[in-house]
Amino acid sequence: MTIRKKLFWTNTFMVLLAMLVLLGIGGSMICLFKDEFLRWYGSHSQLADRYTEVYAGFPEMLESGSWDGMAEQLTGYGFRLIVIDEDRNFVYNNAKHSEEEGTEALFYTPNDVGKITTYLVESTTVLATRVTVDDNFYDIYAVNCPSELSFRGMDRGMFEMFIVVFLVVGILAIGGILLLSQIFSRRLIRHILSPAGALDVAAKRVMDGDLTTPISYPYEDEFKGVCDSFDLMQEHLREEMEKNAAYEKARTEMVSGISHDLRTPLTSIKGYVKGMLDGIANTEEKRTEYLKIAYRKSCDMDVLLSKLFYFSKLETGNMPFFFRECDVERFLRDYVEEKEPEFTERRIAAEVVSELKAPVYGSLDPEQMIRVFDNLTENACKYANRPDDLWISIHIAEKDGWVVVDFGDNGDGMEEEKMGAVFDEFYRGDESRSSGCDGNGLGLYVCRYIIKEHGGKIRAYTKDGFHVEICLPKSAEHETAEDRPEAGRV
Repeated sequence: MTIRKKLFWTNTFMVLLAMLVLLGIGGSMICLFKDEFLRWYGSHSQLADRYTEVYAGFPEMLESGSWDGMAEQLTGYGFRLIVIDEDRNFVYNNAKHSEEEGTEALFYTPNDVGKITTYLVESTTVLATRVTVDDNFYDIYAVNCPSELSFRGMDRGMFEMFIVVFLVVGILAIGGILLLSQIFSRRLIRHILSPAGALDVAAKRVMDGDLTTPISYPYEDEFKGVCDSFDLMQEHLREEMEKNAAYEKARTEMVSGISHDLRTPLTSIKGYVKGMLDGIANTEEKRTEYLKIAYRKSCDMDVLLSKLFYFSKLETGNMPFFFRECDVERFLRDYVEEKEPEFTERRIAAEVVSELKAPVYGSLDPEQMIRVFDNLTENACKYANRPDDLWISIHIAEKDGWVVVDFGDNGDGMEEEKMGAVFDEFYRGDESRSSGCDGNGLGLYVCRYIIKEHGGKIRAYTKDGFHVEICLPKSAEHETAEDRPEAGRV
């Protein structure tokens, strides 16, 4: 059964059951009081107090000459007058409903002319006779029903009429309430199913590829949050699809770029080797020069292939790590000292500034950490816009159990709103720092990947240049690099 039908029938049965219970209780109370009334009514059934006087004076009253006059005389004794003709039509009647109802059964009992007959119908006293007026027969009834025998001020006839009216009104009330219940149930169902329909339409729209149209739900109720969550999910899905599209495009461009870069040295190598085969390098000096050029070009190809291989390992998550306990300051100073000739050739000034008062050790993979600082150096060279006077500062400190390494340059820095994306894969969106150098957008992404594998944190900020802050966990216990074996692949 659908939710629509469940809501409709549940609400209808609930209201119907409540009304039937209410009607049943009301009917039971009426029946209870009706029986009590009839018992009480029957126990008080007796002739009217002034019956004897009326009986004795009844013949004289018949001689009054008018029905109104006779009725007036009877009223003085507490009686009322009913006159019917031969066709049982009322000629005169000033009796109460209960008195008329108590006398009605006698209308079909023949009366003798001039003879007065007395009847006691429950508690109603009736004197009946027949008279002849202008050759027409009329049955005359003098009726008395004591008012003290009424039930709570209501005579029996009215009481029975009340029961009938109560039942009719009760049934009509139940019908009206059920009708209103159905009307409001339908409105409630529409209100509840409206967001469900909107969600269904939105889901089909998403299936068709439309991720830009939000759900228009105007009410501020519980379903508003559901619709807003769907819109948020749709927005996130759209952003992820755009990211994936940009990622695929950047990856394709990177592979295409590396393929193109491989073709250039490969063409050069083929050209020089063919020159040697064709005898162009006809001296030992030329052959040596051709071989050196071919070797340099093959080294360039090896670098490009290494990048491609490294990227494939990042993609599959199979990058190996070999950790060892290292003195962090010693490691960084050795790195700068080893890179000194290259820094000099590229006009880079580098220094290591330490605030440590004693050696601090961390669990590092030296090869991967060298790759981190190589990438940071390449990033500074490409984007600092300082081709002739690039200055790199590596600052080391200890804070709350972390070894904090701050790598900074004296470049132009970066806008604050772009900082959150610098570690994303293939991000190359900061044209303001670009100096025309090519990049594949993987350098800082690789840095973040490696630092996270070390259990550390990394962030970027601008302060008199572009800075990258690396936080590495400090080792509680350590060994020297010579004593600790290389192990611990993750």
